Amino acid sequence: MHLKKILRCLRHTDEPPVALDIIGGKEIESQRSVSEKGSQWLQFTAAISACLAVIGCGGHLGWTSPALPYLTGPEMANPITKGEGAWVVSCYTIGGIVGSLLTPLVLDRIGRKYSLLTFALPQVAGWGLIIAAKKLIVLYVARFIAGIGHGGIFNLITIYLGEIADKNIRGALGTFLKVSANIGTLFVTAVGAYMPYWQLNLVSISVPIIFMITFAFMPETPYFYLIKGRTSEAEKSLMTLRRLKNPESVREDIKIMKQAVEEGERNKKNLFKELVRTRGNRRGLLILLGLKATQQFSGHMALVAYTQEIFSHSGSSLPPEQAVVVLGVCQLVAGFVAAGLVDRLGRRFLMLLSGLSAAVALVAVGVFFYLKYHLQADVSSITWLPIAALIAYDVMEVLGIGTLPYVLLGELFPTSVKGTAVALGIVVGSVFASLVGLGFQAMNTTVGIHWTFWIFAICCAIGTLFVYFITPETKGKTLEEIQLKLNPPKSSQPALP
Repeated sequence: MHLKKILRCLRHTDEPPVALDIIGGKEIESQRSVSEKGSQWLQFTAAISACLAVIGCGGHLGWTSPALPYLTGPEMANPITKGEGAWVVSCYTIGGIVGSLLTPLVLDRIGRKYSLLTFALPQVAGWGLIIAAKKLIVLYVARFIAGIGHGGIFNLITIYLGEIADKNIRGALGTFLKVSANIGTLFVTAVGAYMPYWQLNLVSISVPIIFMITFAFMPETPYFYLIKGRTSEAEKSLMTLRRLKNPESVREDIKIMKQAVEEGERNKKNLFKELVRTRGNRRGLLILLGLKATQQFSGHMALVAYTQEIFSHSGSSLPPEQAVVVLGVCQLVAGFVAAGLVDRLGRRFLMLLSGLSAAVALVAVGVFFYLKYHLQADVSSITWLPIAALIAYDVMEVLGIGTLPYVLLGELFPTSVKGTAVALGIVVGSVFASLVGLGFQAMNTTVGIHWTFWIFAICCAIGTLFVYFITPETKGKTLEEIQLKLNPPKSSQPALP
């Protein structure tokens, strides 16, 4: 269905696309004042080019899965310890925190396009340092620098995609983010399964370089030009994105965009104060923190970073390198399925189904390792169980708790504070991911790998309860309706769901 919709959008149409903006918490639609044939192929092209940066981030994120077995193995002259490997994992997410905090410094100064290109440089530098690294400290620095690029790119890409897309394809372009990250992770694990360590690094550095070359030809968003007061350039940008020739075709939409920009600028001086001023924003923050905690403390970061090592514990006849590739393919397919279901079944239902199913899968993995390592039982007949359970976990995680927090992040907050909320979400997610990345090996040593997975399952179950009692359904609702649900009248406060 999504493919058919995209193909329809790419064809020329006599119907002028609808522009949407949010002003003062209300959604406003406008038809172009002048009917003119247009096309949205450049919007898709720009989105695909921009998402090459996200593919690069996914590659860095998944790199530790094939790299750590080599770095800790006998092939290394001076193999690193598991504790040092945990820091190799976490330096990347710590860098992501710094990148998120740096984003506001460049976003409105040099624009969305050049900010994305700027944050791609640390990704390239990170790969360069990994290739050249002879000492562990250089690996730490490389991962930290690459993480700075990750934090900036994930902040900027959501803004860029939202500002270049017409309303009728904005949802489709929004799904590119998670799918692109999964493609990057699958790419690096597949290459790592069949190429030696040094070749893996050389191939991986090509992704951010290709992004920088292709994205240099993509347009800036009209919103940035309006922020700078360059209305004529904003018109040209919007005409380019819609493949139009008559400036009158975009004048009405530019007027609405300008109102939205002016509204945002008025609230810009006290963004953090504005973020906690209203009851709805405070509830949105609570939901954001709860969903980010569920997303990370269910073990997502650990399973991405240590997938190959975890599979090696299973004793399955399927080599860990190949099992990781199978897992990546299933995760990618699940991402496309999630894109097709989110507006049909709703956010709450998918997150509840996802959370419960993921918790059951994690319990199953813990049971296997309890039998194998604690009871010393013969598990040769069920070596398939941890691989099957982890594939089930990854599929269900992508269908809900791993993907939909990004969707809700764009729905729970009004435009005036959305940028701040996105940055805060990335920072909080990076902090939680760092804790999980550092704590995984420590928990395995302290309480055993079986209890590590059971703790992840408990966190997943608690997060599911949080979704049931706290998180509202936003499917099919306008921003105004969502804000009314989050800000019920004092006389009557209906339940959030």
